[in-house]
Amino acid sequence: MSVARVWINGPGRVRELEEFMRNVVLYMSMSLDGFVGSDREHPGMAIPEGAELRQWKLQRISNAGAHLMGRVTYEEMSSFWPQSQDDYAAPMNGIPKLVFSRTLSDAEAAWPVTRVARGDLRTEIAAIKAEPGPDVIVWGGGRLAGALIAADLIDEYRLLVQPLVLGRGQALFDQLPASRHLHLVEAVPFPSGIVVHVYGRSAADEG
Repeated sequence: MSVARVWINGPGRVRELEEFMRNVVLYMSMSLDGFVGSDREHPGMAIPEGAELRQWKLQRISNAGAHLMGRVTYEEMSSFWPQSQDDYAAPMNGIPKLVFSRTLSDAEAAWPVTRVARGDLRTEIAAIKAEPGPDVIVWGGGRLAGALIAADLIDEYRLLVQPLVLGRGQALFDQLPASRHLHLVEAVPFPSGIVVHVYGRSAADEG
């Protein structure tokens, strides 16, 4: 959870109110050289994840309060998960979904527990962060992820770094307007060779 601090002038004093808001957590598979998509291999599929990483991911997906995605990711997932018998299907189908799109009309019909967000990205994110419940996740979709990163709307990065070098492709951070410092929370290696790097905001940004 992140903390929004509000200073209120009272009679002869100033006091600080703390309002707890849920975080926006980005999950993204990427190559060692920072690509999240390529015409060579897909970073999320090139390396078999293995049972340990699968369990790590399942625990976190199952505890999410909402799943944020763009239109392309929604169209891919809504055509697959409702009919899937995979272990990921139950949490993916049950979590409330929020799709950022100005063209979709009825997302709920194709994939239940889904609504469309048509407003400004910052406004929509602020609204969902203020809602009660567990943290929300962004899983998949390099274009939306890049826009959220550029607007500094990601509170925590969980990057699944593959033992794979692509040389070219879609970079995760290519929309950044300036460099950004992050805080390393943990790095978790798995037998598959995939290492999950978890980063939060730097102390300077939190202050």
